[in-house]
Amino acid sequence: MIAVFLSPWRPIQARTICIQQLCQFSSTPVVATKRAQMKRPNISTLTKHLKPDGMTGKERRDMLKNNIKSHRPKSANAPYVPVKRRLETIRSNIDSKSKPKEIVKPAQKENVQELTEFLAKQTFDDLGLSPEVLSAVRLGHLKDIEDPLPTEIQALSIPKLLHSNRHVLCAAETGSGKTLAYLLPTLHMLKSDEVNKVKRRLDHPRAIVLVPTRELVSQVVKTAKSLSHHAKHRALGLTSRTPRQKLLESLADGPVDILVTIPTALNTFVKNETLSLADTRYLIIDEADSLFDSGWGEDCQSIIKQLQTINAQKKVQEKIIIVSATLPKSVHGVLDTLFPKLVKITTPSLHRALPNLKQSFVDLARFNGNRQMALLEVLKKNIKDGKTLVFCNTKKAVDILHNWLKTKNINALALYKDAEMSRDETLRLFSTPADTIPIEDVREHKNEDDGKALETTKKEDMTLNTNVLLSTDIASRGIDTTFVDHVVLYDFPTSVVDYLHRVGRTARAGKTGKATSLIGRKDRMMSDRIRRSIREGSVMT
Repeated sequence: MIAVFLSPWRPIQARTICIQQLCQFSSTPVVATKRAQMKRPNISTLTKHLKPDGMTGKERRDMLKNNIKSHRPKSANAPYVPVKRRLETIRSNIDSKSKPKEIVKPAQKENVQELTEFLAKQTFDDLGLSPEVLSAVRLGHLKDIEDPLPTEIQALSIPKLLHSNRHVLCAAETGSGKTLAYLLPTLHMLKSDEVNKVKRRLDHPRAIVLVPTRELVSQVVKTAKSLSHHAKHRALGLTSRTPRQKLLESLADGPVDILVTIPTALNTFVKNETLSLADTRYLIIDEADSLFDSGWGEDCQSIIKQLQTINAQKKVQEKIIIVSATLPKSVHGVLDTLFPKLVKITTPSLHRALPNLKQSFVDLARFNGNRQMALLEVLKKNIKDGKTLVFCNTKKAVDILHNWLKTKNINALALYKDAEMSRDETLRLFSTPADTIPIEDVREHKNEDDGKALETTKKEDMTLNTNVLLSTDIASRGIDTTFVDHVVLYDFPTSVVDYLHRVGRTARAGKTGKATSLIGRKDRMMSDRIRRSIREGSVMT
């Protein structure tokens, strides 16, 4: 009987021994440890390092939320924009000799109206340019216009650039003629230096224009060469993809007066002594918001310091011209630090809606969020538009949209990095006035981006629609788009700066244009803010 009673207790004894073996390394009972863990306060790991201030996790999170709200714009519905990316009003600080000083102050509407009326009466003869440069403008770049007149930024900046030894900031809206505003006075000053027996030397450019993209290099060089037939000078474009041997051959052909390049490429060729900055007196920084705020800031500052050091040793005053269509607060602060006595020349329309641009916003709610169907309806309603430029945020979005439009018998052009068709060929086809070009007529050419030959597919029933171009932000800067009638924002931009540059691809050089934005659920706050700025005529912040 004893054996019968003891056998059931053996498993219990074994379990007790196992628990004792597991707990022999801990002095705290298991049950007590679990109870202690349940009593611990649940403190967020994000705010645990702030625990010494005596606040609980909820109190600390509420405090952080209130701090963020206090730094947001006053409008409750406005999205949060980082302070360094906000646009602000930049006031001109120039003195006009032909008008009282108070006219250039944009604070009062009457002064702005008087200034606008005064600038509208100005001609190129009133700006102080030499006869050689004037003939280059009228018979060269603007030969198709019967009686060309300077734009607001040209009438304001050219006289100041000619007669001032200080560094100058030229800020104006997109499509206002800023390229001629700095090329004409630069050409005038180069010709004046030649009269004063300044020597032209090989591989020693006398004026340098810094730009952020290859497309802008080509555009500025094209404009400069259009002036060279009457005002004799030599302009050369240089990018990081230019072979050194090809550059040496170009430099050996003759002295370079105006060099248009990218900051990284210039630094590279200066370090390997292919180029020299010894004779450079004029430096133009175009699209300054991109160059100082997109990774080129150190390169630009290095070039500025080299130029200042060389001219200080020669006891010659250099002239630096800053040009931009948008100036965020961060870039404006950098410029004030680098150039404390910077002369600022701005137009009343800076950071505001373009006067000749009709802007409309399409809510995707009635399309159930389908952007593709919304774009198709916009294209059908505006089928009479000559040229339509569609912007996407990523090259993947461009590729997907391009393939989808093909299923709707719209074989549009596509422009993005590493595209199948080269950028030059895409832009050439887009700028042609013909409605459609058969794919068989597209010449087989070499892609400059990757060096591979482009093999065009031949489809008899498919034509290449050159009236529609799908693009990323590559086309938002530095490309001649005066022929564009309609801009469509398929993807809404992430900042007001990108919005201004995208819609600024149309309604340029005094022409009219349209801009249509597709608004999704996440885009409504920023779009409402932009629409309010358009109604009020205020700065888009």
